[in-house]
Amino acid sequence: MRWYFFPILFVVFDGCPSVRAPHSISVLSSGAFMLPQDLLPAAEVGSENFPYGIASGDPLADAVIIWSMLDTAAAAKDSLVVWQMSKTPAFKKPTSGKLTARTANRFSIKVDVTGLEPDTYYYYRFMNAGRWSETGRTRTLPAKYDAGDVKLAVVSCNALEWGYMNAFGRISDRNDLNAVVHLGDYIYEYASGVYGDTTLGRFHEPRHEIVTADDYHTRYAQYRRMPQLRAAHQQHPFICVWDDHEVANDSYLSGAENHNPEQEGDYLTRMTSAKQVYYNWMPIRESGDGAIYRRFRFGEMAELHMLDERLAGRDAPATSFDVTELADTSRRMLGEKQFNWLCEGLATSDARWQLLGNQVLFARLDLSKILPQYAVNLDAWDGYAYEQQRLQDSLKAYGNPNTIFLTGDTHCSWYFDIEKDDEHLAYELATPSVSSANYDELIGGWDTLTVARYRLYRDNDHLNYTNIKDHGYLLLDLKAEGTTAEFHYSESIRYSTDKERSVKTFNLPYDYPRSAR
Repeated sequence: MRWYFFPILFVVFDGCPSVRAPHSISVLSSGAFMLPQDLLPAAEVGSENFPYGIASGDPLADAVIIWSMLDTAAAAKDSLVVWQMSKTPAFKKPTSGKLTARTANRFSIKVDVTGLEPDTYYYYRFMNAGRWSETGRTRTLPAKYDAGDVKLAVVSCNALEWGYMNAFGRISDRNDLNAVVHLGDYIYEYASGVYGDTTLGRFHEPRHEIVTADDYHTRYAQYRRMPQLRAAHQQHPFICVWDDHEVANDSYLSGAENHNPEQEGDYLTRMTSAKQVYYNWMPIRESGDGAIYRRFRFGEMAELHMLDERLAGRDAPATSFDVTELADTSRRMLGEKQFNWLCEGLATSDARWQLLGNQVLFARLDLSKILPQYAVNLDAWDGYAYEQQRLQDSLKAYGNPNTIFLTGDTHCSWYFDIEKDDEHLAYELATPSVSSANYDELIGGWDTLTVARYRLYRDNDHLNYTNIKDHGYLLLDLKAEGTTAEFHYSESIRYSTDKERSVKTFNLPYDYPRSAR
């Protein structure tokens, strides 16, 4: 969403791997095959045919998606691609497969490699027209009852015009991650100069607001040429979901704040195009029914429930702060199908930690005593109070206090306790933005920041921590005895750097679920 800021406060405002083919590719072989290294066609090492790098995603204990895309400017027709995967970066005894990158999918290459070993690093690459891509590294998830620790990097909100994506550079340097969780706003749809600091000389492609499939494709291509983002994808598997800017600001099923039908045409056409381009560009496993909400099991330690709070069941937001309208029982954030899926998953999972990949703030954020006319963020869960209350009731009923909402969207860091009737239900940890503007860019001034932070703590006693000026990522270290949350802050986003300004650490102790006491 777009955040609005005011002078006093902001408002939110080996088994052999095999191939399972999603719709974005055509697999010529019926499965993977072992092809001796010396029988492969002679090829040069170079990435000219793969200018957008390589990526992996949606890891499971026995499978992972590997992705790349041919040079869409140079490719003119369907083209044969060979892929390889090995436990060694030298590709000794590799498993190989082949597929056709098709014009209909803009030469997207996406392979679901199965039959892998759990909690294992694999290396992969692609070859087309005599040239290899770069080599990527990925990692499968632990087996279901593996008791090992889990470490995740959590990110959101990459705004190219606001600055450099230094957080991704730091993430790419790490060798201890199971996965990177991206909570959305991977791109921004705005025209150049509308939302950004163009004094940095970073301008969107195309310059106009993106509306058509071609527009979205061009914007993703630009983002995927950013070296820090490419490096993070090359080193770690990503688990991704969209938020609003993958379509338009404050989007929902039937419209968006930043969509004008008279000037930009039918919203459903725009949304459908944006979703298809997203699938072409992201290393994501596509479901038969088109749903993007899904689960990932990290051994005995954690279950991650990735939610879709935009395009699965969200109704239009309230149009005022009237109490009656805010209490409307017909307004949904998740929609009934996804809501029941989530509650059933939380109630039946036996993992120690339950993680919710959550796009917008769930915890109530009270601004009424500061800016009464903007007391509620209508785009967050506070604007969908009935379903927010229902989910709180479900959290209380299933009784696992080791539940953590992992939240994006706000461009700021937050650590809340989620409570009902003075009973702890869950935690909420919101990651700072990678590069999208927060309070510091839009207002600035330490006096104003200090006042804002004081008032936030004063009026929200369930708020343990906030940082409204720095960018970076959240590191989550999940262990049997507790979880450590580290907020990592980049030194700056105005220039490329691998230096961090600071790290803020919190410990969340493990508490036995009520049913086990």
